[in-house]
Amino acid sequence: MTTDHGNWQKYQNPNPVQRWLLSRFLQVIENMARTVNPQSILDIGCAEGFVMNRLRQVIPGAQVTGLDIDDEALLRGKALGARDTCQGSVYSLPYPDDSFDLVLALEVLEHLEEPEQALDELCRVARQFCLLSVPHEPFFRAANFLRGKHLSRWGNDPEHINHWNAREFRSFAEKFGEVVKMRNPFPWLAVLLCAHKRKAPYDPPI
Repeated sequence: MTTDHGNWQKYQNPNPVQRWLLSRFLQVIENMARTVNPQSILDIGCAEGFVMNRLRQVIPGAQVTGLDIDDEALLRGKALGARDTCQGSVYSLPYPDDSFDLVLALEVLEHLEEPEQALDELCRVARQFCLLSVPHEPFFRAANFLRGKHLSRWGNDPEHINHWNAREFRSFAEKFGEVVKMRNPFPWLAVLLCAHKRKAPYDPPI
């Protein structure tokens, strides 16, 4: 995967407006994470580890682990000092049930063909809480379009295959537990989910 889009581009972009929006988003994520005082955190889709490093700073003493499918992103992260990361799939996490106090999936679910299967797996390894974020539609696409990005697709990122507004994402998350907090740091949505465990493993529809 190249570095001209995705996580690297987002966190390294020098545009002052984007950096301000991202700073507001990360502050919301940090505040939501601190409310549950986690001692162990798993960051799904950690890429280069930018969020992991921030969480280590704002939640001292927490053990923060990262997982990503992208080997190249993990290698870039190691070069930047990221630690405790591994390669793996969100659909089959290499951890026992109830392994982490808090499991994060930030800007992940919109990329997945089976988001329900992925969230079921996140809830399996979460001792209690999951913290999720996705683009807030249609505002995310509108913001892209207004700044001249993905014009031929009306602002839609070509890597996004799922799209949620606030009501739809809350309804999606509530299939897996109680929504404790929901915030909308423009142009994203963030949900803190107190996850319950399904009585049976997720069975994708035929």
